[in-house]
Amino acid sequence: MAEKKMTQVQALEIAVEVLKEFGALDEHVEAREILEGMVEKRKAPRKPRTNKDAEAFRAKLVEVMREMDGPATNAELTAKMAEVLGAEIKPQKVANNIRVLEKNGAVVRIRGEKPSDKDSFAVA
Repeated sequence: MAEKKMTQVQALEIAVEVLKEFGALDEHVEAREILEGMVEKRKAPRKPRTNKDAEAFRAKLVEVMREMDGPATNAELTAKMAEVLGAEIKPQKVANNIRVLEKNGAVVRIRGEKPSDKDSFAVA
């Protein structure tokens, strides 16, 4: 039998319904009002957060790519970013940020001729 997952909002709505049906005491009414407020808070649309450090890193990455001669691989970009920032940079961090920049249209992926060739990236 497959597991059925329940969200917090669904659980709170069930609790509110049970309290509406069976809760006659003042304490039950107060608890129901609190739960209803919690449901409303969780259903309210949230403003998306931006990671300012990641945005700054991406801006620096694009700047470094513009200074380089031609397209560069992830490894080349990692080495250059480590040199520019004066700190150790993990290849995964560069690859992830390149993926985000590519999705946003700021960077273009250039596929290698053979499947064994590494992809390179250039500023769009």
